[in-house]
Amino acid sequence: MFLPLWLRVFMTKILVVYDSRTGNTEKLAKAIADGALKVKGVEVVMKRARDLTPEEVEEADAYAFGSPSHFSIMSGEILTMFTNIYPHRHNVAGKPACVFTTGAGGQVTALENMDRILGTFNPKWIKPGLAVEGPPKAKDLEQAEKLGEKLAKASVK
Repeated sequence: MFLPLWLRVFMTKILVVYDSRTGNTEKLAKAIADGALKVKGVEVVMKRARDLTPEEVEEADAYAFGSPSHFSIMSGEILTMFTNIYPHRHNVAGKPACVFTTGAGGQVTALENMDRILGTFNPKWIKPGLAVEGPPKAKDLEQAEKLGEKLAKASVK
């Protein structure tokens, strides 16, 4: 949907950042985006972690960060992204943020690790995050949509 620039200035921008090798984390990211879009006045930008720029972090009003779990830790792409945007953490401070993970075990620990790192950015937490084992099922996607909607409601201007 195309919106004129003057109208977009008043929109709340939610940035959904993720890494996904099998597509499972991307499915959750899409469900979070869909949930956020249920809230009037919200625009959602989905980005792969490796493609995120500090300018996009600065421009966003809220964030959702998602990763697959690898040996109970977040992916290297997500860790690198957090490292790269750390000097810009003041742009995240006080803004709503949440985390989500997928995996075949260890996803809760990966979620906790992401939580700890993102905590150094001092966001306004939207909890609980979401940790899903295996391919997301209908109930997982429903929870992701609710998380996205909760994030959007917390960030609407």
